[in-house]
Amino acid sequence: MQTTIFIVGYMGSGKSTVGRKMADMLGWKFIDTDFFIENRFRKRVADIFADEGEAVFRRRERVVIEELSGMEKTVIATGGGLPCHSDNMALMNEAGLTLYLEVSDEVLALRLELCKRTRPKVKDKTGAELLAHVREEMAVRGELYRAARVVVNADELVTEEDETKLVIHIVEDLRAKGFLP
Repeated sequence: MQTTIFIVGYMGSGKSTVGRKMADMLGWKFIDTDFFIENRFRKRVADIFADEGEAVFRRRERVVIEELSGMEKTVIATGGGLPCHSDNMALMNEAGLTLYLEVSDEVLALRLELCKRTRPKVKDKTGAELLAHVREEMAVRGELYRAARVVVNADELVTEEDETKLVIHIVEDLRAKGFLP
């Protein structure tokens, strides 16, 4: 029986939205690692990237995921790059249940177009350039994300009703597989 669920996937895949709803449904705590880092270091993720660089941010992610790995009855939405650095994915697979929200490159690019100003790695990309970037990143990250113990397609997340249906499906599936009480 798992008491920590780590949700992984590319930015824009729905990790925070699904994670929050899942935690509410289970009566568990919810933590978004990006917000946790922002509160801990009193600086926005975008500003950490801009002022201190990606390497500093990735080290902070590692420290945070090590700390959070011991939490019980917690759903943790990870930053999109967190599973791709150090041995973070292995650590999460050992510490709890990993769930990958898989979304097609085209859908990711469409979602990111709507919220890119808060995403340091894509804020200056548009249209075909954004899609090319997503494809390039997913060519590398997809395999790492698929190391999660459970993979769920999240292409159809459009409305709040879609989100609720997906979370119900995930929770029922995890219970049926013996991952949850």
